[in-house]
Amino acid sequence: MARTLQGGHYAPVSGAETRAAFRRSAGRDLYGQDPAAYALGRPAYPEAVYDVLRDRCHLSDGTRVLEIGPGSGLATQRFLSLGAAVMGVEPNPALAAFLLRVLPDADLEVEVASFEDARLPDGAFDLAVAATSFHWVDPSVGPQKLRRALRPGGWVAIWWMLFEDPTTLDDFDRAIQTVLGPSQSIVDPGPNSLQIEADARCATLREAGFVEVRSEFLRSVHTFDSTAIRALYATMAIVLRRPAPEQARVLDALQALVEREFNDLITRTFVTALYTAQAPASVAP
Repeated sequence: MARTLQGGHYAPVSGAETRAAFRRSAGRDLYGQDPAAYALGRPAYPEAVYDVLRDRCHLSDGTRVLEIGPGSGLATQRFLSLGAAVMGVEPNPALAAFLLRVLPDADLEVEVASFEDARLPDGAFDLAVAATSFHWVDPSVGPQKLRRALRPGGWVAIWWMLFEDPTTLDDFDRAIQTVLGPSQSIVDPGPNSLQIEADARCATLREAGFVEVRSEFLRSVHTFDSTAIRALYATMAIVLRRPAPEQARVLDALQALVEREFNDLITRTFVTALYTAQAPASVAP
């Protein structure tokens, strides 16, 4: 059993905790290999996500947003377009540099740090968000730190886009098993459990002191040609974790499959799992 230093004393750390910390560290580096390709390949989040942020979480002009893992800025650009001021906490230096280059906005600040290590003032933000990134945060630290960073009555919104409907395999899911093996929901169940286990995710937020905790699953339809499918899968861990020659072989095979078996055009349903919660208001004196 490994040990970690806590308050001047060594405390035991289980093998599972050590492996989880290693996966988080590796994952934070994985997506910064080619930020431009990542930005090109990822589809936009459903408009319904931003409807919830506006209507329920009060995202509007002047909102102070804390974004965990903004990456290439897929959601960040929308926050800025709505007049928000954004503090991004991005652990990957390459992604942070890319973000500041493509979004040169005075209302955007970026701290290059893991969320666990970021120095954030208490009660400074109206809204904290994590778009397909919160699985890289230590669950024993993240929810409580979010709670402290929000002002009383502020909101948190955490969501993940799944590039499939895990409840129903479609023709493309079945076809790509010849290239990638079984469905991603089976190959890598850990992140998916974080995304779609609504009871567990909501319980974690309540345990951190949040109220008005809600979860919902938003379905959206996306159309891809073979080039777009190649770009999308080039951003996925199931490809990025492979050696470079193997990545190229897999992407070539996926592109050829779409051209050959789907007449170079596929339409897919994606599921976005969205969780929102509110920091309790101050107790009246």
